[in-house]
Amino acid sequence: MNLDIKTQNIEELEKSSQEIRELLINVVSTNGGHLGPNLGVVELTIALHKIFNSPQDKFLFDVGHQSYVHKILTGRKEKINTIRKKNGLTPFTDRRESIHDHFISGHAGNSLAAAAGIAEVNKNNKIIAIVGDASFANGENFEALNNIGGRNLKNVIIILNDNEMSIGKNVGAISKLFKGIMDTKFYNDLKHDIEGLIRKIYMGKGIADFIKKIEGSLKYFVSPISIIEKLGFKYFGPIDGNNFEKLLQILEYIKTIEGPVFLHVKTEKGKGYLHAEENKEKFHGISPFDIKTGEVEKSNKKTYSEVFGKTLVELAKKDKDIMAISAAMVKGTGLLEFFNEFSERAFDVGIAEEYAVTFSSALALEGKKPYLALYSTFLQRGYDQLIHDIAIQNSPVRLIIDRAGIVGEDGKTHNGLFDISYLLTIPHIDIVAPTTCRELVDILDYSTNINNPIAIRIPREKSFNYKGNSFKVSRGKWNEIKTGEKDLIIAIGSMFYEIINIYDEIIKNNLNPTIVSAAWIRPFDKEYILENISKYENIFVLEEGIEVTGFGANLINYLNENNILKKINKIGLPQEFIEHAKRDEILKEQGLRGQNLLNRILEGRKGGK
Repeated sequence: MNLDIKTQNIEELEKSSQEIRELLINVVSTNGGHLGPNLGVVELTIALHKIFNSPQDKFLFDVGHQSYVHKILTGRKEKINTIRKKNGLTPFTDRRESIHDHFISGHAGNSLAAAAGIAEVNKNNKIIAIVGDASFANGENFEALNNIGGRNLKNVIIILNDNEMSIGKNVGAISKLFKGIMDTKFYNDLKHDIEGLIRKIYMGKGIADFIKKIEGSLKYFVSPISIIEKLGFKYFGPIDGNNFEKLLQILEYIKTIEGPVFLHVKTEKGKGYLHAEENKEKFHGISPFDIKTGEVEKSNKKTYSEVFGKTLVELAKKDKDIMAISAAMVKGTGLLEFFNEFSERAFDVGIAEEYAVTFSSALALEGKKPYLALYSTFLQRGYDQLIHDIAIQNSPVRLIIDRAGIVGEDGKTHNGLFDISYLLTIPHIDIVAPTTCRELVDILDYSTNINNPIAIRIPREKSFNYKGNSFKVSRGKWNEIKTGEKDLIIAIGSMFYEIINIYDEIIKNNLNPTIVSAAWIRPFDKEYILENISKYENIFVLEEGIEVTGFGANLINYLNENNILKKINKIGLPQEFIEHAKRDEILKEQGLRGQNLLNRILEGRKGGK
């Protein structure tokens, strides 16, 4: 593969684009990843690297999931087959990985603000932010637009990559705005004709000024472009983002002018791979798949997300006040069936987590029963709203925190490590981590009749049931599953599966622990603690969250307040950003699964960590 694109003509660029697409398909079919978005931006990314000079000119990819081609073109082609693997290339952009990556990505909405900051310092270089149409609607991007235009940052170029899709079909008025821009060929052609007329015909200054005013006014009648231009940007487009000739021509031109510039390109998500073209949502982010059929290996077990979604549908059939809210993650959070069956009670607000939290709170205060399903990593974006709009008002929002704990291949920007810690700092919110699939169903049923907010934490994992038992759900109460002596193991949420999985090995090591299935993090079972803790020599708290600020630390505070001197062995995750690898690999490496978990327990009994 010849990647010396600076010297290639259009025919050679077309060949390179085809070779890159083949490489992408082969790699993602093995490793999983974001195939559709990357197939859609092959020509755009190649054209950008041909016209501009990286790393002097700086590319910023919003979200960063569409940066695979950028990685290939910037010296990482030989390592692209390691993407998303342990010790391999990161799935997004990362400053530590390459001098061609200038800012972290992973969450939507930060590229324009980062571009503004970089542009203030690098006045002589072009700062190019590539933003998807769904990410563009994120609030931080609008704040950045306001500042970039207001400060007239002449070296900033914003490229709107418009494929009318984020993960699923885009929602909201902003997507309609961009669709409206597609109908403005009449305006662009007319503007061009008027400019030509002014150049060619001699006329008095008054007439010329009058015609220019007409030209300026036309956009307000026929084009939403005016909104972008009113913000201080020079608008170009929309153009075919999969056409080299058109891309090179416009990029060559905007490179020479002072901005800020706003270039609108239309791309086809999944271009070049039939299965991805026909099923854009499926191939946005996909697990390893068969290239010939496009099919992913199926599991007989449902995920916790699927169990949540199915249960909510059944509950909604009996309760017309139940509503579901998603922030561009309908399918990922298991809500697709609910959205199909109860469209009038389902709200996909796009990539707008702050809005989603406040919106849900208002629904709850007006007597509805909103279930807001967000990935743990994205709920972080609504922290202020959790405090101000939910907790202070004691608004009974049902927060479904999906992907809580280790996510895996998407890495440090997507692991859900912090929700237990930050939720424990906020009054009024109950925090629950169901330990089994059946308990999740029962807690969801319980949550339909509450008067305060509740956060229900579910892992990225296949569902698990313990001998089919249905644990009794009572607010703040735990379930003692096995009664032993000397050792007490309190397993929070997903860690119940992990401890049950090694129980036979524990017995083989001459331990006979009491095991508690602890779903309730707040309120927790203080009565159980006070009645039983003195019986045990060794007490372990297992949690898939930050060890030093999680439930174990909270329990220690409680014991100190009650003058109970008892050592608690906290077994959780370090206060670090954990790099990408398979979930199973990370849990084992961090001592939360299998033999390594057993080793941490044995070390704790000897007075170790």
